[in-house]
Amino acid sequence: MDKTKLYKYYNIGIRSIIIIAAIFLIYYELSEISLSEYQNSVSVYLQQKDFRIILLTVLLMMPLNWFIEAAKWRYIVSSEEKISFSLALKAIFAGASVSSLSPNRMGDFLGRVFVLKKTSFLQGTFVTLIGSYAQTLISIIIGFFAMLFLALKRSDWESTELYSIFTLSTILITLIVFLYYKISVLSRIIPKKWGKIYGYIQVLSSYKFPQLTVILLYSLLRYFIFSTQFVLMLWAVGFHLPALHLYVLVSTIFFINMFRPSVALIEFAIRGAVSVSVIRQYYIYFRDMFIDNELSTAIIIASTLIWLINIILPALIGLLFIKDIKFFRLNKTET
Repeated sequence: MDKTKLYKYYNIGIRSIIIIAAIFLIYYELSEISLSEYQNSVSVYLQQKDFRIILLTVLLMMPLNWFIEAAKWRYIVSSEEKISFSLALKAIFAGASVSSLSPNRMGDFLGRVFVLKKTSFLQGTFVTLIGSYAQTLISIIIGFFAMLFLALKRSDWESTELYSIFTLSTILITLIVFLYYKISVLSRIIPKKWGKIYGYIQVLSSYKFPQLTVILLYSLLRYFIFSTQFVLMLWAVGFHLPALHLYVLVSTIFFINMFRPSVALIEFAIRGAVSVSVIRQYYIYFRDMFIDNELSTAIIIASTLIWLINIILPALIGLLFIKDIKFFRLNKTET
């Protein structure tokens, strides 16, 4: 059998495995969601016109979120390969499907780089990771200041403790920002004797301060979109708090979620627990009251709806584009 047919069968096999595994996990997770426990609350919310309007708004913000991510990734890979926005969007959604099966969505790049025709797998991976680094950097910076805001409101923190935390965190943030803008240094650290890897990583040297700043701005805009989605859902279920406080709570939740191991399709319960814990602290220190079961249910409903809209729905859409991914392809020397 020639390599063309062999690679075709390999691609069909891998695509089939991904689609079947994703469908199974999505079905399993949707069947595990115990919304029946909160059925009365959900029914009450759905009877409210304001809730339905906000839910529709949040739902419509989902494609905007991924359009921005597609534009960012297209901009990132443009130094190596010019692609259409539609192809970038397909790659982003396909990546959402693949990443939903991997820990902490680390497999996101797999659904993207394989749609590139001129760029090698390693080059595509390196440039895609720049975008992930930028998004993580934005989440860390905003999350840090959000947690600092909450910490300053706590009466049981000593000033020396706060100063130490602020100093250490500032040093770490400065370091990761410096490393982001000096990412091209990797192209000079890797020895030439590493052959192909040395050649592939040279692509990083093409990203200078202006390009890296644009990527950060894309990431900041996307962060604002999905944090606003969560803020709106919390407001919809009854948390009529000042907007600043809601953004602080949401940013803190995102920050904590970054540092816990998880698989996207089985994390809704953990997300709900983290959200309840963070918002409980808010009520203890800001409102001088303990959060009751009704409020806990509202938080879980808001968190679960965001998970369904921003994780499950894109993963389902991405399954439509898995068929366009070629995990195996002939090199020019093989044709």
